[in-house]
Amino acid sequence: MLKKLYRKMRYQYLKLLRSKGAPSIVARSFSLGIFIEFITLPTLGSAFLLLYPLNLLIRGNFAASLIGFVMGKFILPLFFVLNMSVGNLLVGNKFGQDVSEQMSHMGFMMLWQFIKEKGIAFFVGSAANGSIVAIICYVLVFYALQLYRKKRQGRRLALQLEKDVK
Repeated sequence: MLKKLYRKMRYQYLKLLRSKGAPSIVARSFSLGIFIEFITLPTLGSAFLLLYPLNLLIRGNFAASLIGFVMGKFILPLFFVLNMSVGNLLVGNKFGQDVSEQMSHMGFMMLWQFIKEKGIAFFVGSAANGSIVAIICYVLVFYALQLYRKKRQGRRLALQLEKDVK
């Protein structure tokens, strides 16, 4: 079972590397997948439905965006606290830091307002951090694809010269 999963993941990775699109298209699609993954949790999973239409809008590679979406699942847990902190910094923190003490004195309407404000702060923080991580991933994937394709072209030329000499 693990071998089959490994083969499928390797196949998708090779498909990403060997895709016919320009490196900018593949990198843009990958970074879109990362960004959508960052805003998926605060939107309770509904942001995944944006992946296909946004991919069509940017004329991207859907396989690359799916790979970015899945890779985002591995790096997102590292950003949970940072997303909330950035969101509180951008939105503002009316409730202060001691949440447990305040929740014991809240009524239903206060609790709903607390959840609404913390949800908005988490969404804003996730969107901000997702944008930054997406830009970094764009640059990394773009240059990695260019390097891979140059090496691959160099190997092809070397093999062609070797065949011509024989």
